[in-house]
Amino acid sequence: MKFCHRLLIVLALVLFVQTAHGVCPASQQPCNGGCINERDLCILEPVPGGPSSVSPGGAPLAIFFNYINSGLWQWAFMMGVAIAVLNGTIGGLQIVMSNGDSGKVDAGKTRFISSTLGLIMLLLAGVILEFINPLGFDAI
Repeated sequence: MKFCHRLLIVLALVLFVQTAHGVCPASQQPCNGGCINERDLCILEPVPGGPSSVSPGGAPLAIFFNYINSGLWQWAFMMGVAIAVLNGTIGGLQIVMSNGDSGKVDAGKTRFISSTLGLIMLLLAGVILEFINPLGFDAI
């Protein structure tokens, strides 16, 4: 019985060592299901559509801007559009469900107009930033 127990432990250790070191080549390290260079930094929670690692070469500010340009702009833009559309929908529902009360109708109109203006400003901000820095919206 002790022999079987020891054999099982040895087999488990061998399998662990093979899976831990056999996934990536010697000059690379595992990162989010893939392999990256040994000197690259693995991003633990990458932005959807963005990179899973960054290279530490260059200034820290350059690394930050590469991360922002790699998918965070797209995520923030889509979230802003979703919030503006949701706010406009709530304003429309306020108008429909006001039951003729002029105060509730005005509140719904104000919310709808504000969300529409916010959406227009968000789109124009994207156009202005695209004009100033064409690399800012490469992911969109």
